[in-house]
Amino acid sequence: MDATAEQPAPPEQRRAPSRRWYLLALVLMVGSVAVFAGAVMSKAAHLKKQIEQMPRFVAPTGEAGFIVTIDMPGKQNLFYENRGTLEGRTFDTRRRQVWTTFDTPSMTCVVTHVETGNRAEVRLPGVGETTDKREVTKDLVYPYDFAGRQGHSAWVFEANQPGDYRIVLRYKDAVRLEPGDIDIPKELTRAEQKEMLSGAGEQHEEARREAIEQAALAELQPVDVLFAVGPDPTRGGFFALVGLKGAATVLAFGFTFSVLITLVTYMLRNGHVTPRGEMSEVRRGLSS
Repeated sequence: MDATAEQPAPPEQRRAPSRRWYLLALVLMVGSVAVFAGAVMSKAAHLKKQIEQMPRFVAPTGEAGFIVTIDMPGKQNLFYENRGTLEGRTFDTRRRQVWTTFDTPSMTCVVTHVETGNRAEVRLPGVGETTDKREVTKDLVYPYDFAGRQGHSAWVFEANQPGDYRIVLRYKDAVRLEPGDIDIPKELTRAEQKEMLSGAGEQHEEARREAIEQAALAELQPVDVLFAVGPDPTRGGFFALVGLKGAATVLAFGFTFSVLITLVTYMLRNGHVTPRGEMSEVRRGLSS
C-alpha cells in the first residue's frame, strides 16, 4: 500500500465563540431586572399614594355618622383597617373584630346620600354580582398590607351620583351581651334528627346557628376601629396594575435568553458539542 496515499482531512476546527457573549447575557439579565424593579417601585409609590389619600374615620360613628365626599360615582369599598393611624392615634385591633364569620358582621352599615336622603345599596364583597374570571375588578375582599397599614374591604356600596354620603356604623346589640347569657340549643344526634319532623329539625338547627353566632359576637369588646373609604386602590390586584405585567414579561424573556446564551457559549467554548463528522460516523456504524 502506498504510504503516500492521500489521508482523510482532519475535521474542521470550529472557531470558539467570543467571551463577549457572556457580557451580552449579563446585560440582558441586568437590564430585565432593572426594568422590572423600576416598574415595581413606580407602582408601589402609586399604591402608597392611593392608600394614604383615602378618607378615614373611627367607628362606631354614632347617629351623625361620617360624611365623605365622592366626586366620581361608582363602586366604593369600606376598608376595615385593623392596623393603621389617624390624627396621631394608632390602631391595632383584631382582624376579626368587624367580621366574626364571612356573613356575620359585628356592625350594621348604612350609607345614605346627604342631599337626597336615598340609601345606597350596601353588600358584602363578592355578593350580588356575577363573577367573570376574565375581569379582576369584581367585588372581592381586597386586602392590603402596605405603608404601615393593614386592611381589607368589609362592605361595598354603590355611589350612583356624586356628592356627600353619610356612613353610619354601629355595633350590633349582641356585641354587648355576655356570652353566658346566650342559651345555645344542644346539638342533635342522628337518632334525634330522625325522630323529629324535617321542618322542626331545620328550625332547631337554624336556632342553634343563630345562638352560636350571637355568642361569638358577645365575645367581642365594642372597641373603636379604623375605617377607610374609596375605590379599590390596587385595581383588582397589585400584580394587575398597568405596566407591571409587561415588566414581568420582560424579566422572563431576559432571564430565559441570558441563560440560553450562557449555556450555549459555555458548551461551544469547552468542546461539549459533538462535531458533525463524528456524528456521521456514529450513524454509519449504527446502520452497519
